[in-house]
Amino acid sequence: MYCGSNKTAISSQRQIADALMELMSEKPYEQITISELCKSAGISRQTFYTLFTSRENVVVYTLQEKYCYSPNEEALVRPPKGACEVRMLCRGYSEYIRKNRDFLRTLVNNHIDYLLYDSIYEALADCGCFLSKADPRKRKYAAGFYAGGISSVARCYVADECAASGAELEEMLYTLFTGALF
Repeated sequence: MYCGSNKTAISSQRQIADALMELMSEKPYEQITISELCKSAGISRQTFYTLFTSRENVVVYTLQEKYCYSPNEEALVRPPKGACEVRMLCRGYSEYIRKNRDFLRTLVNNHIDYLLYDSIYEALADCGCFLSKADPRKRKYAAGFYAGGISSVARCYVADECAASGAELEEMLYTLFTGALF
């Protein structure tokens, strides 16, 4: 994926991402061809492959540019009185899930919600405040565990017609991550 600062390239990336999201509202992701995507975005195949490696790469770009969520460093390092790091993480991600339900529904319905896992994993692994006192190796495992839980809860939320409230989602994540269900 292109990561430079050329304004024309960045604009083309956005056009491609917007075109893919529009096409996904009309038909399944698996049926969208690169040629169709290029035509819809008004760019050439050569431009596409200069900026992206695949359709999947376009979704990753969209996740990073429009739907990226990184835990609030201040809340995790110094949670409000009476709150804990896990609670604040659950609150942040429950808000993220509800706020982005339409996009998450698109990912789930097109069977590409595994990209959400990757995005959450990277955000947690790169967040210096996430389990900052833990051994770096354990932090990676924890990032994988939490990313799996959060992305699975998002998938279930979509399957449940987005019926849960923010408080219900937060509580579900919290009880899962603290082991309270066992």
